[in-house]
Amino acid sequence: MKLTADFDAIKNTWDDFVLSGKIGSHIRKPIIDSWLRCQKAGLDPHALNRTPTVSETNFRKRLEQNKVLLDVSIPFMVELQEFVNKSGFSTTLTDPNGVILELICDQSILKEAFTKNLVRGSIWNEHMAGTNATGLAIDLLQPIQVIGAEHYYECYHELTCSAAPILDAHGKLLGVMDMAGPKEMAYPHTLGMVVAATKAISRQLCIAESNRQVDLTNHYLSTVIDSMTDGVVAVDVNGKIIGINSHGAKILKTTTFDSYGKNILEIMDGETILDHNGNVPPSLEEKDKHIITKSKKINCLINSKLILHDNGTIAGAVATLKDMDKKTPLSDKAKRKGTRFTFDDIIGDSSALLRSVHLSQIAAKGSATVLLEGESGTGKEMFAQAIHNAYQSDQPFIAINCAGIPESLIESVLFGYEEGSFTGASKHGKIGKFELARGGTIFLDEIGEMPLNTQTILLRVLQERYIQRIGGDKDIAIDVRVIAATNKNLAEEVKMGRFRQDLYYRLNVLQINIPPLRKRKNDIPILAAFFLNDITRTCGKFIEPLHPSTLATMQEYEWPGNVRQFKNAIEQAVNFTETNRIDDYFISSYLPNLDAELTLREEPQAIETKVLQPDVDLKKMERSAIKNALALFSERKKAAEYLGISRSTLYRKMKQYHLED
Repeated sequence: MKLTADFDAIKNTWDDFVLSGKIGSHIRKPIIDSWLRCQKAGLDPHALNRTPTVSETNFRKRLEQNKVLLDVSIPFMVELQEFVNKSGFSTTLTDPNGVILELICDQSILKEAFTKNLVRGSIWNEHMAGTNATGLAIDLLQPIQVIGAEHYYECYHELTCSAAPILDAHGKLLGVMDMAGPKEMAYPHTLGMVVAATKAISRQLCIAESNRQVDLTNHYLSTVIDSMTDGVVAVDVNGKIIGINSHGAKILKTTTFDSYGKNILEIMDGETILDHNGNVPPSLEEKDKHIITKSKKINCLINSKLILHDNGTIAGAVATLKDMDKKTPLSDKAKRKGTRFTFDDIIGDSSALLRSVHLSQIAAKGSATVLLEGESGTGKEMFAQAIHNAYQSDQPFIAINCAGIPESLIESVLFGYEEGSFTGASKHGKIGKFELARGGTIFLDEIGEMPLNTQTILLRVLQERYIQRIGGDKDIAIDVRVIAATNKNLAEEVKMGRFRQDLYYRLNVLQINIPPLRKRKNDIPILAAFFLNDITRTCGKFIEPLHPSTLATMQEYEWPGNVRQFKNAIEQAVNFTETNRIDDYFISSYLPNLDAELTLREEPQAIETKVLQPDVDLKKMERSAIKNALALFSERKKAAEYLGISRSTLYRKMKQYHLED
């Protein structure tokens, strides 16, 4: 049944209002109130032909800000439009300011819609489009239908619009959904359909926000658990592993990736966390007891606690593990020769990193040549030392940076020389790095920078396993493991003729790729917590855990310098902050500065003209940040806390930038 509406009476009332300001009795109060506001604002009811639109840049920003709203709402819009298909209706979704984010309409009215500027990006609040359903829904926060001449602008008198607000759990306006069509098609159930859709959208958004909060809480918990020095493993009532931190995986000689979903009995032998009835064995509950991991014979202490449902039934159990065979850091370091890193020092839980660690652990068991490929700053030497220390920690580890030795000296450095072999040589001769590494590992970093002549000699050494010193004729047998590393694609270098193909195949026995930080961004919170704890302990500061927004800023950045650059960012922020926390201000000001430094490195010819630019930019950024903080907070103390600086520093900066008033 159509909505009862006397179009002529409404039109006559609108004419009287426009011509003489007379307010008739046929118009609802919300409509009259809107007309009066439009009249007071000086809007000409005959003037508007096309609703104004926002700029393309502004529109893209609004789409990004309302992505969740769009993702949830569009399926409902499509469904609504199907109900009124081929009836001349359109369905729109606007943001809280009345800007259309999405429009779905019949093909038959596309031209007419475009004529009225009913397009994405057009503004349909009351200030821009006069009295209309979307604008009133924004102002009233209630559903409403506007028919024919109830619209303030005459160009919309042939339309009927039904709109309802989309609210969050706290009643905050998130957007408005509107269905518009010919005024003759004004049905009461049209508004009812829109209201039902917006309520469903609000429920979905509340669920999505609740899930986001749960995810955030879980993220906090997983970060805390992963930062614990003890191993932690959680199982369900059937003994299936549903959670394990990196320390627990290392103790049990597995990985978190491989562990999920497995039964605990597949990893641990003998007494376990739950018995076959789903109970914690009495000998383990609240007590420490030695256990043996399956086939690995690793001795550790385990303490188990039950997890119960509200009704008292068992849901599962959580256990903490202590590795009793793990030697103290001091004894480990005393045992190592020229190294300090083990696999325990490789921080991260991403599948890409764990795969690299797993392959490295396999490689460590043998003596085959290893080729580590990865960008600068990814930790290739850390992996090399970890491979060495797994089984050769009491043997020498000799590292050579092939890019840092002049071409004329690299052979003498690697292989040594005899007395008087060349001008300037020591009269006693000198032992080379390969001989120094005998019985251990030689690490050839930046192998892609090695000169072609030296590559030929290195190939012979790797094939025949002996060397000759420069100026000597004695074959010296070598028993060393070779680990090479490069930030170049050696296969491409071979194609370009800059690296010997036969040497590449000799080095590429066990190839391990170290992932860049941008491909393991889920590790950023773990790395941040680790570096923050390590750096603050060294400098004697207390810094609160990083806020999720700060971590999100870090995860958005590409980190071209990888983990090395990431650690530098944390260290700079820790040293510069004058409070006990690191805000987004420090990180966001550090990252653009890095971009400027990288630009200078990439374009050395422009250093003279650009070298002062970062300082200028940083001063502008600092002044802008302080000015914004002063605008946000009337109290200087709160402004200083927001910026992460002391009040005395704030006053000094205000004076420096003439912001005292």
